[in-house]
Amino acid sequence: MTQTNQKHLLIVYHSQSGRNESLAYAAAAAARDADSGVDVRLLRAAEAGTRDLAWCDGVLLFFPENFGAIAGGMKDFLDRTFYPVINQQVYRPYSVFICSGNDGSNALRQFERIAKGCSWRCVSEPIITTGVPDTEVFEKAEELGAAFATGLIIGVF
Repeated sequence: MTQTNQKHLLIVYHSQSGRNESLAYAAAAAARDADSGVDVRLLRAAEAGTRDLAWCDGVLLFFPENFGAIAGGMKDFLDRTFYPVINQQVYRPYSVFICSGNDGSNALRQFERIAKGCSWRCVSEPIITTGVPDTEVFEKAEELGAAFATGLIIGVF
């Protein structure tokens, strides 16, 4: 049953090692637990598209930095949706989580330029972690998912 005031959260991830995937799943579970008024859609970047962005009220993105750049799978998602998002005026609040083997800073810089071009609005500090995620990193992902869902429900974003 769909509530008329129900909010929609899209979580998009790209992962080859499984690190970003597991963090995205943790964020999605926490978002679902945070409030029953949020419908969460969790998709691999290869499966997500403009319709998903149009559907949502906010988007969380999880991806690694590969060779000092946004990972190819996430870049493909952004490339496929960039012009349709602009043409349809799909302006969304977002948060980004980068789990990388490198420092992640260049991938973040690249993503922020793309987000600015889409007129998206960052609603939390970007999170960048390196190496294999530990309990503390999973807690950050869960906190991000829960906080984003709560922010959508109370209308902060």
